[in-house]
Amino acid sequence: MRYPVICLCLVLILFPSASRAQKYAGEFMALGGGARAMAMGGAFIAVADDATTTFWNPAGLASFSSLGGRPRNWEAVLMHAEQFGDLIDSNFLSIAFPLKDGESAWGFAIVHMGIPDIPIVLLKPGMISNSDGDDIYEPQQGEGLNFDPSNISYESANDVAAFISYGQRFPFASAGASVKIIRSDQVTGVTSLGIGLDIGLLRRGVWRDLALGLKLQDATGTYIGWSTGKREYIYPALKIGCAYPFRFEQMGSTLLLAVDGDFRYENRRGAAQFWLNRASADFRAGAEIVIRDIVALRGGLDMGRPTAGMGVMLQDFGPWHMSLGLDYALLHHDEFDMTHRVSLMVAR
Repeated sequence: MRYPVICLCLVLILFPSASRAQKYAGEFMALGGGARAMAMGGAFIAVADDATTTFWNPAGLASFSSLGGRPRNWEAVLMHAEQFGDLIDSNFLSIAFPLKDGESAWGFAIVHMGIPDIPIVLLKPGMISNSDGDDIYEPQQGEGLNFDPSNISYESANDVAAFISYGQRFPFASAGASVKIIRSDQVTGVTSLGIGLDIGLLRRGVWRDLALGLKLQDATGTYIGWSTGKREYIYPALKIGCAYPFRFEQMGSTLLLAVDGDFRYENRRGAAQFWLNRASADFRAGAEIVIRDIVALRGGLDMGRPTAGMGVMLQDFGPWHMSLGLDYALLHHDEFDMTHRVSLMVAR
């Protein structure tokens, strides 16, 4: 694992723009995708065995189709969620297509976050009463607002990221990469466009059934340019995970345990679980027990916040021999409402 760490250090040295990166730029992508992974606390870097690996770790694309002895022609996962009541809408779509079963595959994913019905009041001359002339509404200084409530318009803010990914198996491990394009449409016509690169590695069978995964997210620092002239860069982040399945043949069940760590260097401080100066670390853990390849029960910790969920799978369903899966995740937040996530898996 020393080589990926060295690569991360080189990225920070060779790309000085990363040192001017904006904290939390592109943070909407941290919402993740797939109720299965979210119910496991987001500990999925080394699991990476379904279509959502296009987002979580592109290296998993190389072998996802042949796991469990069920080759796929394609697999798709769709998810919708309304967070914090109905304040934020989030949507996720991921599709994977094997090129050579168990050897290589490609896929794409879309992550969307939208905030609808934002009231917009455009500042006009004379709107701020008792103004000190700086065109900033400061009620603590006795300023007031004069406007007609019937003239309020409503707009939506939308953030979208599209991933195009490829994974290939090599003798030492599976490797993959994702090119991502980030688009933001904010209120009053403000827009942005960015492009970035994620690189992943995955090695199964390191020791018995132990899997180790690594993802260098925003490997070169992701650039985002705004229509206002502002520029943002997303820091590289190193994500490392391990997973181990325990198989109980007599019960027809499998228990999967997974742990992930996210390591950043962007001065997150109190927003992270652990931090020292500019460096920070966040950890995730998850468990899944699958009974006879039909029912799955899941739980986990996402940066200390509990998660839970379940899933149901139907194999070779219908005359087209489709496989269908329905997954549910319940996510806890310290300050806001619980979030419910439901995703549908379709494969053939």
